[in-house]
Amino acid sequence: VDFTINVNADCVPCSINEIQVSRAITTNGDGINDLFEITSTEFCDFTFNIMVFNRWGNKVYEGTDYQNNWGGESPDNKLGTSGMLPTGTYYYIIDVISEENPTQQINGYMYIGGN
Repeated sequence: VDFTINVNADCVPCSINEIQVSRAITTNGDGINDLFEITSTEFCDFTFNIMVFNRWGNKVYEGTDYQNNWGGESPDNKLGTSGMLPTGTYYYIIDVISEENPTQQINGYMYIGGN
């Protein structure tokens, strides 16, 4: 039996409260938690600008119109081993931009684990 499900994007709630953010990145290349991901927004017209800071408050990553494509690489491959940030806890700030609402922010902590 074949059937089709059509989803009307106007019926999907697009609230900042629905957004899910990665809590960990593991840099071991096993395909699980390899990237910092912002999810549950597939039907929403959100744009994300992100900044990630180390425990000393130094910015270690910044992305405009973020596309779930950062895996813990250090700036200019200068820090850590193999161009990756050292294992530890990092702080993120995400600007959530949409046409319907002014820019809102999500912030929190994430863990980056090495091999």
